[in-house]
Amino acid sequence: MRGLGLDPGRIGRIVITHGHCDHYGAAQELADRHGAEILAHGLDAAVIRGEEVIADPVLLEWERPLWEHARAVPAAPPTRVDHELADGDELGFGPGARVVHAPGHTPGSIGIHLPRHGVLFTGDCVARVDRVMLGVFNIDRAQAVASFRRLAALEPATVCFGQGDPLTADAPALLRASADGDSGLQVEHG
Repeated sequence: MRGLGLDPGRIGRIVITHGHCDHYGAAQELADRHGAEILAHGLDAAVIRGEEVIADPVLLEWERPLWEHARAVPAAPPTRVDHELADGDELGFGPGARVVHAPGHTPGSIGIHLPRHGVLFTGDCVARVDRVMLGVFNIDRAQAVASFRRLAALEPATVCFGQGDPLTADAPALLRASADGDSGLQVEHG
């Protein structure tokens, strides 16, 4: 933030998109340092707080080496969740930023939609790694596919992914094509 000329002291809330430690690992430290509140979907809150263990993903063969590498990363410490979110909750910034429940990657995975600005944050439900695709390490693949399609139906002009560069050109068409076609939802990579 400082590199962009912004004051980190203005951080008022941290929204965690899902209960994987690479998405909440530094949240408590940042929140404590800047007096921010931490928000996450109610279905992942207990995992983030360290009260429950998240289920292992159902892996496709090509995901297995990636998963072994990811599991080697030390676990993040438990993180408080000050406010539990649900589908449709307004987040108080943007204006009009709303929670879009997108389960499948984890039970409490969310996207954040700013309809007035045409922006969508997908968390890890959707990724952009060489192409727009279903995110990896899903606990319930069928549910993740349905969530991908739900997010695509929002037709955002700009899409920001948990993994990969933002999509700013032809975003609605590319997101929809990936959600509806086999390019984003392949069972196996060739």
